[in-house]
Amino acid sequence: MKKLLFAFFALTFTIACSKTEEQKPETTDQQTVTTQEAPKPVVSNRYGVKSGVIFYNAPMGTKQELYFDDYGAKEVSITSIDLGIAKTKSIDIRKDGFSYTYEEGKTEGTKKAWYAPASTDYSKADPKTLERYKVKDLGTEIIAGKDCKKFSAEFGNSPIVSWTWNNILIKSVTKMGGTDFVIEATKIQDGSVDSKIFELPAGVTFKEM
Repeated sequence: MKKLLFAFFALTFTIACSKTEEQKPETTDQQTVTTQEAPKPVVSNRYGVKSGVIFYNAPMGTKQELYFDDYGAKEVSITSIDLGIAKTKSIDIRKDGFSYTYEEGKTEGTKKAWYAPASTDYSKADPKTLERYKVKDLGTEIIAGKDCKKFSAEFGNSPIVSWTWNNILIKSVTKMGGTDFVIEATKIQDGSVDSKIFELPAGVTFKEM
């Protein structure tokens, strides 16, 4: 269940918070990727807000936190899962062209290249992408006190409706197996973020992927 849940959140945030067709440099040599200098993140005012913090409620006793700065060039995503008999907290620090992921309490994590999309607005996607995923502009709607853009799309057998504010996910509803999985912001804080949140933790070794 844990692997399925993490896959679900990865899919949902990728769909709702990034351009549906993200371009990455081609490579056939994995060693080249893992030993190269940090690539510059592809960011150009990715978000319409310089910095902030957003708290989310999600399915299956899950809570998420998103911290960002420099208009999305730096991010920290924290996912906490409480199933009663088991609790986990996964932290993903994205900066300088890399994503550093680890679980709280563990001494090893992973490091891989992170290519942040320059645009996160469905309306700016190319016509082929819009047609392929049957993207529809549903206008605007107030969610969590913010005037959000609302879109629907279809990804295989998982239709999704998402609401974004300044290109930041505020809410998404994904239908899977006849069940609606809802992620929704419960608190949005605009303003500066403590730079320490983006520092890599001492005592954790990151293995390049």
